[in-house]
Amino acid sequence: MRMRELEKASGVGRETIRYYIREGLLPEPMRASRNSAFYSEEHVARLKLIKQLQEERFLPLSVIRNVLDAKEGARWLGPQAFPRLDALLAGQLKPGGPRRRLADIMIEQGFPVDYADGHVETGMIGIDADGQLLPADAAILDTLKALWDLGFDRANGFMPEDLKLFVDLIDWLVAQEIKMFFGHVPGMVGEAQAAEMALKGVVLINELLAQLHNRAVLKTLGERKMVANDNVGAETG
Repeated sequence: MRMRELEKASGVGRETIRYYIREGLLPEPMRASRNSAFYSEEHVARLKLIKQLQEERFLPLSVIRNVLDAKEGARWLGPQAFPRLDALLAGQLKPGGPRRRLADIMIEQGFPVDYADGHVETGMIGIDADGQLLPADAAILDTLKALWDLGFDRANGFMPEDLKLFVDLIDWLVAQEIKMFFGHVPGMVGEAQAAEMALKGVVLINELLAQLHNRAVLKTLGERKMVANDNVGAETG
């Protein structure tokens, strides 16, 4: 890919990318000539990881360089491990349907536009340069609207930034899942079997997360009730 495509895929500007290359945080691109450079998916993955380490862990570049250079940390970034896996999964995991403009959906649903804009700012939903949503983001917006209709709305104090914890949690969790997958599977099975493992694993892990979430809700509510009863007993004792 060209520099402009790398900027779009990673969300990082070209001057920063060039700085990272000079500092050894990114590998040199392939060059067909002095003024023609080509970048790979490894560059995209490394740039996203650098952003994550900066924004979530506030690590300085000197520490990030050590993380990237560490044998364990670099293994899952290697482009030689299942290079076609993303293409094999894309058709199965990406929801179908056309892109739609966020503003049009807001009008149809009667959803406050500024509230939806807040979810764009937190990363809960994403839009392209034309203000259009991908099908996956449209589905997320439908769920957010259902929560709004249920009472998780601005009038009751529920703001987009309150739900950002789910975005942060999922981003962190998926990063750990990908590292674990690429830390164990490459070299053990072929790419087709790895794709099947990943696809079915996503479904099963989604089910597992729902089960763990339900159990944790019941457990926490039970603990809350016990604390409340203990407080009432102390007041009346």
